[in-house]
Amino acid sequence: MVDVNSIVNKVLSIARELGVAASVEEYGREKVVILELGEDFGVYVSVVCNNECDIEYAVGDENFTFKPGNVEQLRRAVEVIEKLNRELIGKQPS
Repeated sequence: MVDVNSIVNKVLSIARELGVAASVEEYGREKVVILELGEDFGVYVSVVCNNECDIEYAVGDENFTFKPGNVEQLRRAVEVIEKLNRELIGKQPS
């Protein structure tokens, strides 16, 4: 059975592989891995497990917004999310 910690550890492992700094914040049953792609810009991976695990992604700063100067980093954020998705749930991009 997959649990929140094994998913978080997998995300952290992928971050290391990509050379991306990462940290983890905990909010009750939810853990959020923050992958820092630039100043005030990152990919947020939320993981909550009950009977099944739900994974959600967000991009931007702590408010999930980004400034015009961060637009060029969106492509990198999408690449990171696609890699995470492939590794975590085996989904290929359409």
